[in-house]
Amino acid sequence: MTDHRAAAALAGIRRLSGLPADRIDVTVRPAGTADADAFEATTSDGTLRIDATTPGVALAAYAQFARRTRVGSVSRSGVRRPAELPDGASVAASSPYQRRVAYNLTVGGYTTPFFGWDEWEQELDLLAASGINAAHVTLGQEAVWLQAFQQFGYTESELLRWIVPPSHQAWQWLNNIEHFGNGTTRGIVERRVELARQVFARMAELEITPILPGFSGTVPPGFAERNAGAAIVPQGLWFIDLAGPRRPDWLRTDTAEYAKTAEVFYQVQRELFGLSGWWAVDLLHEGGKIGDTTLAAAAKGVEDAMRSADAGYTWVVQGWGGNPRPELLDALDASRLLVLDLVGEHWRTMNGYDGTPWAYGILPNYGGRTGLYGDLEAIAATPSTLFGGTEAVGNLVGLTDMAEGVANNPVVWDLFHDLAWTTAPIGLDAWIEEWIEARYGQTSEAAADAWRVLRAHAYGPWRIAETAPTPKESALVAAGEAVDLATLDDARPPAVFGAPLEEAGDGFDAFMVYAGTDSVVAAVPSLGANQASMVGPRVLPYPAGALRPALAGLIAAAEAGRSPSLDYDLVDVARQVLADHARLVLARIGAAHEAGDVAAFDAATATFLELVDLQDATLDAHPAFRLETWLAGARALGATARERAELVEWGKRLLTSWGARESTMLTEYGNRDWSGLVGGYYRQRWALWFEQLRNALTGAPTTPVDWYAVTDAWVTADEPLLERPVADVLEQARAALTFVTSRPDGT
Repeated sequence: MTDHRAAAALAGIRRLSGLPADRIDVTVRPAGTADADAFEATTSDGTLRIDATTPGVALAAYAQFARRTRVGSVSRSGVRRPAELPDGASVAASSPYQRRVAYNLTVGGYTTPFFGWDEWEQELDLLAASGINAAHVTLGQEAVWLQAFQQFGYTESELLRWIVPPSHQAWQWLNNIEHFGNGTTRGIVERRVELARQVFARMAELEITPILPGFSGTVPPGFAERNAGAAIVPQGLWFIDLAGPRRPDWLRTDTAEYAKTAEVFYQVQRELFGLSGWWAVDLLHEGGKIGDTTLAAAAKGVEDAMRSADAGYTWVVQGWGGNPRPELLDALDASRLLVLDLVGEHWRTMNGYDGTPWAYGILPNYGGRTGLYGDLEAIAATPSTLFGGTEAVGNLVGLTDMAEGVANNPVVWDLFHDLAWTTAPIGLDAWIEEWIEARYGQTSEAAADAWRVLRAHAYGPWRIAETAPTPKESALVAAGEAVDLATLDDARPPAVFGAPLEEAGDGFDAFMVYAGTDSVVAAVPSLGANQASMVGPRVLPYPAGALRPALAGLIAAAEAGRSPSLDYDLVDVARQVLADHARLVLARIGAAHEAGDVAAFDAATATFLELVDLQDATLDAHPAFRLETWLAGARALGATARERAELVEWGKRLLTSWGARESTMLTEYGNRDWSGLVGGYYRQRWALWFEQLRNALTGAPTTPVDWYAVTDAWVTADEPLLERPVADVLEQARAALTFVTSRPDGT
């Protein structure tokens, strides 16, 4: 036994379980003595004994033990600790996966940009408890750019302006954006570096490997002017050079100047963090241009730089948007690659990546959005394909949850990560029964009924056949144009913003993946609003009232006993029930407007705004659903009034306009059902649009609305959010159910 490894495991299990140290006996096997990660957890005489291959796996052993014996649960939505340990219990498992990877790079924007140490400590414990042994981290990595590029002719102030705010840095590492707002500050960079060192130290204790951004060739403007002989390829606009913010320049990676710059980059990264070895680099991510070289040559240059920095390197690439292309794989040492198949589908068209190590993934969330979504049946059946199917899966070595934001849908997270410990399909009926009791601390037929409803409707197939068109108002906003009610019928937004991706052409078909439908409350106001984001089918996959029985069941369960996760689920389902009901009310508004019935229009719009206010109050009952929780983290990262104001501004932009005016095609991509957003920003927009619609009904003049300007005013306003007494979750859930059942058809 290695004492420091066992001590790290013991400390983590105590944080999760609340058990005293003298009731936990941990053995961590010597490194390199096992072919696969495995654990055994047993109890006797009031003591929990865990034998595991790593400290992180020991935390996973506790989490699996707590769930399977139903004495507790570990979740982002709340930890339920055991009141007592069952005697004579035994849980054991081994993993068929060498690599169990966490995070889309975008999690650094949509979930963790404003985490402090308390949040990171909880998150790292959850990763370990979920069996994860590698995770993408961009935290603090902007310091590498800041130091390295000063050796290539840039001043610190130039670089601080070029590096985007922390909320958006993930996309700069993906070569998508540069120069957002006023950039960042040296103080913010230094504080993020200090926090990153804490995070990396804990990851080392838990033996979770950080996957850091490698040097892809992204450089600040003017690199060639400062460095003679540098071959620079302008990259155009983000989305296949058709729309979006301007990309940073790319230094051709098959050149001597790239090799020189990469050497400095990796040296600085190592000096700052003491880490090297696992690097994420995606060439031509969601577009980009290769210039006069070839993808094979460019990839070889990246590989050579990594090998020079660390002979034991692993290059992590995303299977996404047509990448990695066969010519890239053919050019490289496949044994040093790891392909993350983001949606678990590309391997089929890539012949299992032809022997390249790869990880099977799901992408159950875009933008960190809060809608209920995820195909539980498909997740549970995954081993049938990977281990018992007829298809050749190639060199499958891992699993990866590539959700763009992870503070949502805990049932999807928990089920998917349970795949880490089995080669057999998971029996979903038994799994959900076990999960409910472990999560809620009770055996409840009402809760079981609720989850049967949720499973049948909210957590059905990844894809649905039905889709709906993009409302013209949304397409105009995405194109950066004002919406004029007087001329709306004649407006013709560019086709790329109004057509489904499969019809947009120009390479967008590579990004056709599954996605859920989000809330109309968060949508650009329109009588035809059907979802907020540009990505998704724009159709609810179930009737708008289908989840009401689920809410009723959870309320009944909560009346019998509360738990942290049950409180979370109450708000989450009440939120979804109200969001679904808003579709019915919006249809009533449209019918009244079409009929020219001003009285009916006024009544229906009043009901809609009442619903919005109720949803806001319901969300405010739980800190996980408050905008203020997000903004408080942003303010905490700043040390000066200016830093705090700018961090808050760009944190709010990410959730609304995404960026400045050039980012309008991403409007509401990161929308949330959070108090403060719902009752503030979204309500303000709908009230303004209802006023325009009423003017049209009564013959009063209408005014074109520049929705970006409306957003910009809200984002930059230095106004406190509405303060209210903290409401009880259960009371708010009851109020939500009463509201929708008293108006079953939206009247």
